[in-house]
Order: sequence, then structure tokens, then C-alpha cells
Amino acid sequence: MLKIEDTITNWHLYYMAPTIELLIGFADSTESQISSHIQNYRENKQNIVIEHDGIPEADYMVTEFAGLTSDTWDLESVFSEYYPNLHRRSAVLTIVGVFEHEFDKLCAKCFEEFDLDKSLEDTSGKGLERAIKYMSKEVKVEMHKSTQTWQTVLKIVKLRNAIIHQDGKTIDHQGNEIAAIIEHCKALESLSIDENNQLVLHEGYLHFVLDTYRTYIELVNSSLLAKKT
Repeated sequence: MLKIEDTITNWHLYYMAPTIELLIGFADSTESQISSHIQNYRENKQNIVIEHDGIPEADYMVTEFAGLTSDTWDLESVFSEYYPNLHRRSAVLTIVGVFEHEFDKLCAKCFEEFDLDKSLEDTSGKGLERAIKYMSKEVKVEMHKSTQTWQTVLKIVKLRNAIIHQDGKTIDHQGNEIAAIIEHCKALESLSIDENNQLVLHEGYLHFVLDTYRTYIELVNSSLLAKKT
């Protein structure tokens, strides 16, 4: 089997492009599982009678599925909205985390291949923005921060942070709306905000995230190739 040399030149074609392909499969699998779970609920929910010993007139019927009953829960909402949202939120955390990690690795590769004086750890900040700052300042490549694609990446990161730190709420701890997330939701049919100011991720958002990162990675790759030539 041919071993591909791990270089900046090969970063996109032989590494990031296949990684994105795998993540697309992960997103497809997530949506397939969500659809399967909803179908399973709708086809297998059961009506049962809750009996009160000695008081038959107090008996009543409920719908039951997976140990939950309709006298306590809105089952349709739980299985067709709440659980799917949890699955998609978890998937977004995974996808964004993978890309953040890969950009950190790219910085380390640039430090080594370009024989730089400073490493990523010498750069202030955290997460993806720190990596992009390092690439711009130390590696000295164009990181396309004026593009709409980069602005969308920042909104996705803010959404990810809201899921982690604020239970997916679109308001901060002081009760102020997070403008970037509100704007992001208004621009996409695959995002909405419920009556509790919480994000609701719909089918299509995972692929939107992947398409956005893929576009940005292609821009970064063009800058890296230009520097290498």
C-alpha cells in the first residue's frame, strides 16, 4: 500500500478531504438514526389503561413508549423534537471539535515544516481562533477572515459554545441576546429558537456546517499551496 507523505502540500487532498467525507457519513448516519427512532415511536407506541384498584371510574387511558407515558410527557414532542435535537447538538459538538483539533495539528505541521520560531502554544487565545491567528501571524498565510465563509464559521463556533456552556440558549448569563447566533438562526431554515430561547437544530444543519468548513478549508489550502510554491 502506498504511504502518503504527511506534508502541508498533501494536507487537503490526502487528509482533510477524506476526513470531511467520513464526517458527511457520520452526519448521514445521525439523520438516519433520528428518522428510524421517530418511525419506531410512531409505529410501536401503545395505548394502555392506568387502573385504580376499586375505583374503576378513575381508570384512564394513556399512550406509552420506552417507559414514558402521555399523562406525564408530550410524547410526540419528546420523540420527534427533543431527542432529535439532542442527537444533532451532540453531532455538532463532534464535528466542530474534529475541525478545531485538525487546525491545531496543521499549526504544528507548519511549525515543523517551515522551521518557525514560535509554536501554537506561544499564541494567545484558544480554540479555532487561536489557530487561525497563529497561521496568519506566524505562518504568514492568508486566512480569508474577510470572507462570508469565515464569518459563518465564527457563528457556528458561537453556536457550539452556547450548546456547551449555556444549554443551547441564545441568551447569555446576563440575559442578553447573542446577536451572532440570532442572526445565524434567522438566515437558516435548519435552525430555529423555541419559546425557552433554546436552539433547535433541524435536518440539514449538520450538512450546512460541513459544507461551510469544507469551503473554508479549501480557501486555507489555496493559501498554503501558494506559500509552498
